[in-house]
Amino acid sequence: MVFKGKIGVWFWLVLIGGNLVAAYACFHEQLKVGEVLGVFFTFLLLNIICVPMVLWNYVQIDGEKLLFVLGFCKDSMKVEDITEVYKTHNPIAAGALSLDRVCIRAKRQEWIVSVQDKEQLFHELKWRNPKIQIGRTACSR
Repeated sequence: MVFKGKIGVWFWLVLIGGNLVAAYACFHEQLKVGEVLGVFFTFLLLNIICVPMVLWNYVQIDGEKLLFVLGFCKDSMKVEDITEVYKTHNPIAAGALSLDRVCIRAKRQEWIVSVQDKEQLFHELKWRNPKIQIGRTACSR
């Protein structure tokens, strides 16, 4: 089962705003060749990093494994190792493109991700591993 990632307004503002600033700088400013190259490479880098994160942003329960995909990054953990899941708005840097997040704690790992259907994710995990504790909303732990 695949749970689509949630993308916050702030991420769209960074992506679209960065592209608009780069386009404006290239076409409306009188830039030297070196400055144009700098703007172009900034534009390219922004899109190489951010666009794949928008396209490949999901959490998948695949049998006995939980797979997390964000852009070119992938990680997995065993569902049997998960001890706790809870909602959070923790702003810590994480694999989450929204501040409406889920913390998934396992024996040796902890992920902070954002998915559109948190309750369904909790239900599926609990069904596969009844030992998982479903926590309440937490601002930070």
